[in-house]
Amino acid sequence: MSAYAKFDDQRLFELIQAGNHDAFAQLVTRYTDQFFALAYRTLGSVEDARDVVQQAFVNLWTRPHMWRPDKAKFTTWFYRVILNACHDQLRRSRKTTMVEPAEFDQAMGDAFVESQSAIQDVAELVAERQHLDWQQHALRRWIAELPSAQRDALTLVGQSELPQREAAEILGVSVKALESLLIRAKRNLAQQLAAEQSRQRRDNPLLRKTLS
Repeated sequence: MSAYAKFDDQRLFELIQAGNHDAFAQLVTRYTDQFFALAYRTLGSVEDARDVVQQAFVNLWTRPHMWRPDKAKFTTWFYRVILNACHDQLRRSRKTTMVEPAEFDQAMGDAFVESQSAIQDVAELVAERQHLDWQQHALRRWIAELPSAQRDALTLVGQSELPQREAAEILGVSVKALESLLIRAKRNLAQQLAAEQSRQRRDNPLLRKTLS
């Protein structure tokens, strides 16, 4: 264990501001995983998330006075830094990895080209699994398409599991406003899911049983 592991964030920053590389390495080790998780959930790309987090830490090393411990604790402030960097990255280039509906329908059709009666049970299982996989891809897309404030609220509270008070502080809103963002985000996702399930029932008879 590093000798710096026992130091709190403020003490590490005092050392970092004096140019201590070991103190900086300890800070990076302490927080990389949770900030990478936030960036990945926001961007949906391992490469982009890694770049964002690495660059944020580089900026922190070169300008350690950016954090004001009298204004906010380090994690609250750096969550905000990561979110802002993710927003900049999304504006530069949005990367989508979802399966297109046409590709999904073709794959579904290929699964049971042969004798329908002989493989009906297997086909239904395949259809259910493929539908669940497709739905997960679609959910990631729907979250990415939410208004940024709703997406950030959902990411911080629903996925990063931060307390609402801390998430509200990161976003610069009241707890009541955060709760409103979460409600609207969940309502938007529920509407997207309902519309998609309706389309699947209409366009793919095999999934009617799965979705009923």
